[in-house]
Amino acid sequence: MSLINKLRERAEEGDDTELWMLPYATLMLTLVILFISFYALSKSNSVEYETAIADLASTDTRSGKGEAARKEIALARSMNDEISKSGMKDKAQVLISARSIKLKLESPALFDSGSAELKEDVIPLFGALNTQLKQMDNRIVVEGHTDNIAIHSDRFRSNWELSAARAFSVIYFFIKSGLDPARMVAHGFGEYRPAFSNDSEAGRARNRRIEITIVRGGFSH
Repeated sequence: MSLINKLRERAEEGDDTELWMLPYATLMLTLVILFISFYALSKSNSVEYETAIADLASTDTRSGKGEAARKEIALARSMNDEISKSGMKDKAQVLISARSIKLKLESPALFDSGSAELKEDVIPLFGALNTQLKQMDNRIVVEGHTDNIAIHSDRFRSNWELSAARAFSVIYFFIKSGLDPARMVAHGFGEYRPAFSNDSEAGRARNRRIEITIVRGGFSH
């Protein structure tokens, strides 16, 4: 019998000497549940990543589809490992679905404010990604996103232009590194596809991002 139930029984019997413990025990139980929920939430991304990797690995590697999946596993693992090595775990995320492998990066990790020139810090991550992509023929889609704060720049007239220029900067890096331009597509969405609310600075910061999507299943025209 739980402590809370025992206390309730005593209260019903008229013994109120320890009645103060009833709300205290309830509060402690609530806090324990809350902490467990927070801990589970903090681990959810890694669990989802490992589960997705396991699903990829279960594909029959003897088939043509299995060979493509093997390369996709190597790509996802390489991205995740490089994110850890570069200390960008709080700024980058690998998402795996049945249709794609997506690398989401917060814009400040790639660009200075108002700039579309890639920072040197991100070159090792992109270099590792390029090494894996050279062994594949999957289509690559790069999206640029911003928050809804209007930009004031001599170079860019709007967030839309800035987001497109950043997407093209990423694509140009891969083209210069030897990838076929026919595999790549760039989109600049500006502020018009927010992933979070722009009502707070935290939300706006997460909306300033680059998403690199590798379409699973190879390249098709």
